[in-house]
Amino acid sequence: MNRIDRGLKKQLEKNKNDKLFMVFKSVILALIISLICIIIYAIVLSITPVSDNTMSLITQVISMISILAAGIYCGKNIGVKGWLYGLSVGIIYIIILIPISMLLGETLTFDKYLLARLLMAATVGLIGGIIGVNIL
Repeated sequence: MNRIDRGLKKQLEKNKNDKLFMVFKSVILALIISLICIIIYAIVLSITPVSDNTMSLITQVISMISILAAGIYCGKNIGVKGWLYGLSVGIIYIIILIPISMLLGETLTFDKYLLARLLMAATVGLIGGIIGVNIL
């Protein structure tokens, strides 16, 4: 009986680690998608007369699309509680972006814009996770 309990405990711990790994893998996917899209946007900016004023909006849209894709990927691969894992992907993505932004010269201010960005990321990740779990 004790051996069975230890085996079950080991299996549950392995399963938990696999889910955590999938969340971080999904966050990396979101960062890669964002990087590729931002590079494409930078190329478009350099060869067309598109205004630089759109940069904030476009980067926000790119972030949300990346989080949505990563949430779908995570939810599809984990298969349960997509809302929770998608939410985690969105929050971790923003938490990782904060120091990256600071390295690029942006100052960190805890204001309503950061809170709004965090809430949007969490919501989009949550929706992506739900979609991912329900994809066949």
